Amino acid sequence: MNKLLTLAASAALISGQLLITGCSSSSDGGGTPTATVPANAVLIDDSATAESTMVYAVGTGITIVSAFGVETSTPLTARDIINLVFDKVQSNKNNAPAIASGVDLSGQLCITGTASGDETETNTSYSASATFSSCEIAPGLFFTGAITVNSTFSESGTYSDTASGNLTVLFTNGSNSTTLGFNGFNYAENGDNSTGGFTITTFTYAIDPSTGGGFTVQLAQPLVGNNQLPCELTSGQVLVTGAAGSQARGTFNSDGSVKVEYHSGDGNFVETDNSPLAC
Repeated sequence: MNKLLTLAASAALISGQLLITGCSSSSDGGGTPTATVPANAVLIDDSATAESTMVYAVGTGITIVSAFGVETSTPLTARDIINLVFDKVQSNKNNAPAIASGVDLSGQLCITGTASGDETETNTSYSASATFSSCEIAPGLFFTGAITVNSTFSESGTYSDTASGNLTVLFTNGSNSTTLGFNGFNYAENGDNSTGGFTITTFTYAIDPSTGGGFTVQLAQPLVGNNQLPCELTSGQVLVTGAAGSQARGTFNSDGSVKVEYHSGDGNFVETDNSPLAC
């Protein structure tokens, strides 16, 4: 079985550690989403900003165990959101027949608001899409947008996963509210569960918080690793772009540590104070 179906249990991108573990990405039916630098993007102009932005960009922070266990005061990162959406869909499906095209999922997924989707599963493939409209997927946590996932896998353990989409997440806590745009998400991975090896060829998205400090994420080099290793990732490069063309670059070493560099818009990368960061 592919990693996608156990995302919530197995995914952990970084929680103070720079590592990415398996999952997925593809197209959302309306063409490939595009990640653009938000208007309120962070300016990556010092060592501390570069390091914290890189960790957030590829990390989960605190792992979310279930939709109703979400701490809405905890910022959600890209993988958290994907995990939450599809873990919720999967947990409601359980052993029921595959979800038919366009079926209303509101009663299953939403406390308030609406959701609809498709899901198809065979012995060698899985595909799903979910569309949300102010869907309160957990108390105080509202999703609007769409996510699509496609996977193929074999009995031997090989798999190929893709996912894509755009979401706006609204957090409410009493009279306070915050929104987080998670847009232009595209992810592609292939690997072999029997050996633990995987390669992430596409990992792109834009984070746009209403509080400011957004950025885009993309791969400059594919991420290669093995989920049976303590640090999982052994090579690859992530590029984060903020305001005024400023960027942070994370290069994974064979021991799982990450060399972090940045520039404030002139293109001349310099290594950060604490680089390389240990896994």
